[in-house]
Amino acid sequence: MKIEIDLELLEDIDLHPNEYIALHCKHKGIDITESLDESVNYQFLRIEGWLDDEYELTDKWLDMFAADFNDLFRELIEIYPAVVESPNRGRRVLHAKDPDAYTNMKSKNRYRKITGEKVSKHKEIIRLLKVQLETDKDSLGYLQNLETWLNNYTWEKYIDIELKEENNGRITRSL
Repeated sequence: MKIEIDLELLEDIDLHPNEYIALHCKHKGIDITESLDESVNYQFLRIEGWLDDEYELTDKWLDMFAADFNDLFRELIEIYPAVVESPNRGRRVLHAKDPDAYTNMKSKNRYRKITGEKVSKHKEIIRLLKVQLETDKDSLGYLQNLETWLNNYTWEKYIDIELKEENNGRITRSL
C-alpha cells in the first residue's frame, strides 16, 4: 500500500505522520502493525477531535481527508461557469453542467490526477478559482474551457493575489 503524506499540511494541523497513518488505516479498515500502533497517542487524537469517545473517526477527519471525489468534482463544476458571453463569438460553453457527462470525463480524470483526491488540494484550487472569477469578473467571456483550465494549471496564476474588501463593500486586488 502507498500513502502520500503532505507534511506541510500535517504541520499546519499539528498531526504527526504516524498519527496520520494510523487514522488513514482506520478509515480504510486496515490493521496496522503493533509497533506503529504503540507510537500513536490515541488519547491525544480523541482530545484533538480526530476520534470520538468510542475512538471512531470524526467529521473533522472526514471533512479534511476523506471526501468523496465525485463530490469534489461536482463542487468544481458548480463554481466554474458553464456558459459565458464572449465579446466576439457570442455564447461559449465551457463544460457540461452534469459532472457525470461524457464530455466532462477528461476534465474529471485530469482533476483526479491533479488533486490526488485530497480535500486540501481541492479547497486550494476552489479558493483560487474564486479569486480568478472575482478578479476577472468583467472579462469572463475570455475564460478557458474547463479542460484547458485544468491542463494549464491556470489557478496557479492567482496564488499571490489576495482579495481585500474595503469598508464601502468594494473589492480590490493586491499583489
